[in-house]
Amino acid sequence: MLSLPVSASNAYFAGSCDGDALGYKIGEKMKFSLRILDDRGNAVKGQKFKWVRRGDDGITESGTAVSGKEPVVIETSIGVAGFVRITATPVDNSGKRAKNCDAFDGGACAGFGEIRQTTPEPRDFDGFWRRQLSYLDKVPPKCKKEPVFLVPGFKTYILTIDCVGKPAKAYLTIPEGAKEKSLPLSVFFRGYGIGRIYPKFDRSCISLSVARHSYDLGRDDDYYKSQSVLLKNFGMKASENKNPENSYFRNMLLRDHRAIEVAKKLPEWDGKNIKVSGGSMGAFRSIFAAMLDKDITLCDVFIPWLSNLNGEAEGKMKSICMPEYVPELLYYDISNAIKRVECPVKISARLGDYECPPSGIAILYHNTKGRVELNFSQNGTHGYTSPWKDNPTYSRSK
Repeated sequence: MLSLPVSASNAYFAGSCDGDALGYKIGEKMKFSLRILDDRGNAVKGQKFKWVRRGDDGITESGTAVSGKEPVVIETSIGVAGFVRITATPVDNSGKRAKNCDAFDGGACAGFGEIRQTTPEPRDFDGFWRRQLSYLDKVPPKCKKEPVFLVPGFKTYILTIDCVGKPAKAYLTIPEGAKEKSLPLSVFFRGYGIGRIYPKFDRSCISLSVARHSYDLGRDDDYYKSQSVLLKNFGMKASENKNPENSYFRNMLLRDHRAIEVAKKLPEWDGKNIKVSGGSMGAFRSIFAAMLDKDITLCDVFIPWLSNLNGEAEGKMKSICMPEYVPELLYYDISNAIKRVECPVKISARLGDYECPPSGIAILYHNTKGRVELNFSQNGTHGYTSPWKDNPTYSRSK
């Protein structure tokens, strides 16, 4: 059958499974239904696509199909506790990736409650982090507070705070007229990258945006381009992580902790409420911040990175973006850190995100000791979410 051109400029897959994507039993049949819709929600007929089924069982299957009015159904199952990944890629007559149509990347899980981390955490995990905080305690938290004007109605500052190694840098915004002990503190951490960061402006809280790196804030693009050369692939090489005290992530997390320490001294803080949030590496930073500071009252993260770092050796589908593995990286595994987080946790993730594989997210959920809410969306990768208005989300809580 010929592959016809997609008529819409923004066609996409509408895809779902025949049950709760987190609720299948081991060995139970899963049925995935895939259609292609145009930007008006109408079915696109005649578009050829290739599909691939992968799984935590190590089995790969593939095939081709053509979109029509009725869904294309892909049936599979998995004989171990783990995830199945279904990808579907629109192709043209020559087999190349077709334009003007998004791909599908989603999945489902069997035996969700049985998925566990089998790699033990370092025996001195707690001692290691107590030692890192002891180094920080030896550095007085001297803070330079530089006022900048960005948005009317807010007092905005660039903070430079002495820390272990280079200083912590952050944006701080406080609504003008805020009274003493009147506002909660909201701390936001950005994900992996080397570019500029921006402050947040929210009249309901004090906002703290902590930089990933110890570089200047508010500079021009050329400055950040020069920094991108110096910091390229930070934290990713095994040689840098072999000694966990030399890892780039260590000083980053200590800078985050120090910035929160300083913010807790603000007279406007209500003395009770601190929320940490972020996505990807920002989620990694949030979870460690909540582990290291017991005053934090909510950890709200999405697409969290660096969970179950030895997952591939455990037989789970591997991450497509992870530091070169060495056992010392386990000091920075969020599936170990989350066990020490005492505040409520919210986790949002995507079933097609294999920068942060769903098996690692499941382990993160199971390792959480307190209240936790997990929401997994269908057809989403690390950088993509489906535009389909009925795209399913699957939830768990405890």
